[in-house]
Amino acid sequence: MTPSSPIKTLHTENGCFHYQDEGSGQPLLLIHGSLCDLRYWRWQLPELARHFRVLAPSLPHYWPQENIQTEFSVYQHACDMHHLLDALNIESAHVLGHSRGGSVALQMALEHGSKVRSLILADPGIRTRQQESHANFKHEALLAIQEGNIDEGLALFIDAVSGVNTWKRMVRWFRQMVRDNASTLVLQQSEPPFYFDEATFSNLTLPVTLLGGSDSPQPFPDIISRLENVLPNAQSHFISPASHGMNLALPHEFNRLVIDHLK
Repeated sequence: MTPSSPIKTLHTENGCFHYQDEGSGQPLLLIHGSLCDLRYWRWQLPELARHFRVLAPSLPHYWPQENIQTEFSVYQHACDMHHLLDALNIESAHVLGHSRGGSVALQMALEHGSKVRSLILADPGIRTRQQESHANFKHEALLAIQEGNIDEGLALFIDAVSGVNTWKRMVRWFRQMVRDNASTLVLQQSEPPFYFDEATFSNLTLPVTLLGGSDSPQPFPDIISRLENVLPNAQSHFISPASHGMNLALPHEFNRLVIDHLK
């Protein structure tokens, strides 16, 4: 599946970045989640770029990159996004992160606060110590992939985060994107966890919009509730009827909430 707008490549001293850059005005950085890449935002980029300068990168290790040697972690990817903004001479941006990308966005705000104007966190994939058992599905998915049952492993992962039989209902381009990023599950399995940290999160005073799918499975609704209680300047919205991939299921409603946040 070819993206609708050109993919740019930027070589810097901090690595190589592949990204889309459309529109003008306030910068908005989009950070995808697990098994995805810049193509995940295909229904966001055209509409949001009518209002803002929208940057949609693939995180290092994800398509179209392969076999790079840098660390794979939420913490490294937050640094990578900081370096990308620096390389593009962007002083600060609004940051939207989905799923694991929500953890990357939140870590950016914690570690590189001057770069982040505000946050939009869509079903952020933050772990809590009480929910460790929920992460077992990643190990099961990885085992299936390593045994050569790639689609079986990907179905296990996608259905766990989006609901039963989601993989069967996915359109062709989405399945191909996920297959292209299947190898990242090996790296994700051994990355340091990004835990919910009430004391640290409560110090974030920037505006935060929390977006959830009305049908998203746990732990996502619980995480959104916890964040809304802890973050001093947060509000939540639930998109219905939609699950974890809310920006694909109801893109216009998702985009409207993003535009409302930034305006």
